[in-house]
Amino acid sequence: METSIVFDWLERHKKIIRRSLIPALLAMVALVCLLVYMTGGIKYAYSQLMYIPILVAGTFFGLKGGLLMGLIAGLALGPLMPINVTTGEMQPTISWLYRAGFFVLIGGGCGYISSSVARYLSHFKWLSQHNPETGLPNRNALFGAIKNLKESNRMSSSTTLAIIAIDNTLELKSAFGFNVIEHATKQVARRLALNGGDDIFHTDSAEVAIILNNGEEQNQKFLNNLGVLLKEAVIYNEISVHIETRVGYVCFGDGEQSPGVYLHQAEAALALVQELAQDIKAYNPEVVGRTERSISILGQLQKGLEKGQVSLHYQPKIDLVTGEICSVEALLRWDHPEKGMIAPGSFIPRAEQSTLIQGITEFALEEAINQHIQWRNQGILIPVAVNISTRNLLYPKFTERVIAMLEKFGIGGEWIELELTEGSLVMDMEETIEQLTKLANANFSISIDDFGTGYSSLQYLHRLPASLIKIDQSFIKRLPDDKGAAYIVDAAVTLAKKMEIKTIAEGVESASVFEYLQNTGCDMAQGYYISPAIPPEQFTRWYLSRNGIYASMA
Repeated sequence: METSIVFDWLERHKKIIRRSLIPALLAMVALVCLLVYMTGGIKYAYSQLMYIPILVAGTFFGLKGGLLMGLIAGLALGPLMPINVTTGEMQPTISWLYRAGFFVLIGGGCGYISSSVARYLSHFKWLSQHNPETGLPNRNALFGAIKNLKESNRMSSSTTLAIIAIDNTLELKSAFGFNVIEHATKQVARRLALNGGDDIFHTDSAEVAIILNNGEEQNQKFLNNLGVLLKEAVIYNEISVHIETRVGYVCFGDGEQSPGVYLHQAEAALALVQELAQDIKAYNPEVVGRTERSISILGQLQKGLEKGQVSLHYQPKIDLVTGEICSVEALLRWDHPEKGMIAPGSFIPRAEQSTLIQGITEFALEEAINQHIQWRNQGILIPVAVNISTRNLLYPKFTERVIAMLEKFGIGGEWIELELTEGSLVMDMEETIEQLTKLANANFSISIDDFGTGYSSLQYLHRLPASLIKIDQSFIKRLPDDKGAAYIVDAAVTLAKKMEIKTIAEGVESASVFEYLQNTGCDMAQGYYISPAIPPEQFTRWYLSRNGIYASMA
């Protein structure tokens, strides 16, 4: 660090140092010549002192300076300097020419080394401030620019840092190779520069940052135009390539934060934009705080599974015709030692976007199968539904491992129901259908959860091996007064009956909704009106006290 400071100081004061050294070096040459003459001539060793100004000149003036000083020194101790002042004997021409040549060689060598080191340090300094692939200023340069704005009092409350990220990098790299990201990033930066962006930085592999400091109105106008500006395709190998971009930004406000904090806040806003699949979003400390807490919780989930903090609660499903308790849904519950009971919504959506979902699903399946076996031994013969993710189905050998669980525990697939949300089916429909078909052939019941919240599954419903669809609770909770919700529920029930698929309404929270569903022809119901999700021991007592029949059907 200290060496770096010294080199920075020398670089900043290079011109002053050089101006000061020119007369000093000439004076030094003159002094050496005087010393040589006064001590008797060139035959004595004092002439070796001439290397000092030669080396100093080579160090501070580089190759040209070293060569010139070597030549000046050689001539100064050349034809006019006697070998012996007392006798007046002069040097042979070959002697002083040899010495002068050696001085020039030493000065040139020192200067070459000095120039090479200077070039290396200059390149190293450039690398510390620029991205070597795109040539754009990098993250360090961004921090320096923000610091300079602050120190020069040019920063205002409306000064904005925006991060523009290319979101479909994996798609681009798989189609065109790694170089496409570099080309796309440079074109995005050029586009920003041509449209009024001054300070542009390459902060990450597929991210460009820009500082906006033109007043609140102009800054906002620039941000509003980004959507149109960034939708234009980039050109790669003479091909128009579509890029998906997201923008997160933060206003500096009072300017009291460090540059790193502002970049973190802008990137936090960017992460939120990507999560919500939006185009642009400002930093919101409250929302980002929730995201940070969610990620922190997710980091503790694996240990929670290992230490037995995660368990399954079970919510019954009722046959609306017979009143029979016909099935249960296994729902995860996490009893955190410090935070208490954590709702599934706080960690399951995040887990579904990570590799953790594989371990969570296998844990849930194994626990549900074990619980089914315990209930079977107590005379309770009901299927157990477990939620799985499309990511699970796309995971190598997941289907085979689930089927192997049946063989391991010695139960039939008809006792396990697998639920997938409708929205998740769009990830890779063909592969999903193939894996679901394998599971259906092993007698697993396949249920489409949250049905009605999307439209994509309608075009595939006839191909899905589904035996049950769950009508989303957002419609059920609005019954019976909301006519729009009623039409959707009636249509879903009618469609399912024509396709010989059973329907279940989730989120039943009142007697009026329960009775309405009975009259629509819906097959099953589930919700707080019937029972919340409860621990297995409590469900056992609840089930046995009713002899397997829901009391309200009497």
